[in-house]
Amino acid sequence: MEITPRIHSIPAPIGSGFYTGPQAPDVYLVVDGGEGALIDSGFGDEQSVKARLEYLRERPEVKLRYIVLTHHHFDHSSGAHQLRQASGGQIVMHPQEERFLRDWQGDAPQDIDIPADQQAIAERVQRFRQQAAEAAPDVFIEDGVTLRVGGLTLEVVHTPGHTMGSICIYLREERALFTGDTALGLGTVAISPPPHGDMRLYLESLERLKGYDTALMLPGHGQPVQDVSRKLQELIDHRQEREEQVLRLVADGKSSARAMLGTIYPELDRRIMPMALRQVEAHLAKLAEDGRVEGAGDGEWRLRG
Repeated sequence: MEITPRIHSIPAPIGSGFYTGPQAPDVYLVVDGGEGALIDSGFGDEQSVKARLEYLRERPEVKLRYIVLTHHHFDHSSGAHQLRQASGGQIVMHPQEERFLRDWQGDAPQDIDIPADQQAIAERVQRFRQQAAEAAPDVFIEDGVTLRVGGLTLEVVHTPGHTMGSICIYLREERALFTGDTALGLGTVAISPPPHGDMRLYLESLERLKGYDTALMLPGHGQPVQDVSRKLQELIDHRQEREEQVLRLVADGKSSARAMLGTIYPELDRRIMPMALRQVEAHLAKLAEDGRVEGAGDGEWRLRG
């Protein structure tokens, strides 16, 4: 699907892969001068990979140079190795993501937690994580590095928060910003407490993105966004409102993250309860760093001062 002549979205058939949340992960193709780069790879199931490869094969004039991964989570990375094998494109990511990408049996949180009684889904998730681990990076990129695709300039913007090595890509010539899971087209993204995520750094990342001259935001899930500054401010405002809610709950005696869950998320799908718990913990970690709350032992918190 053409978004602009130099930016394409490559969807996979709905339901072909396992995806987190209400929207499947977006995979974008940036093309110019006979060269191309994918932004994220999507899932590694056969149908998802096939959809992306068929799109590329329909454009034989395009040589794929890069497969840029915005972060290590398997819905964005598990198709990367298969796409590399078929296209010759180099996998590119921030060095802080490699350890979590490779450690597919580790406890780094993804964007969904599987209940113990859903063994079939758990096995599929493990397969996706194993596929992601095969996507060993060919090129590491840091903040400010630029990649050339034809006559286009892709600038790497390190935006820690969702994960510590999350990146966005700013396409200067189109004034387009690919945001991965740092900013979504609909809803909000999960933030874990350190060491896997950081709420303070996340808010700083959103503020930084507001400084870019951006006409189009292309998120890792959801539709393109044209009023970019407004969307980023909405995300910041939501986090600040949630932070104040957490403070009020501590003051009212709900002194643990688990005790707050029912009030903050009254109708929550049990599959994302652990993710929601980590998000509350991320807010508490930031509030502690700000000197507004302090630990009281055994997972309890109290107002400071």
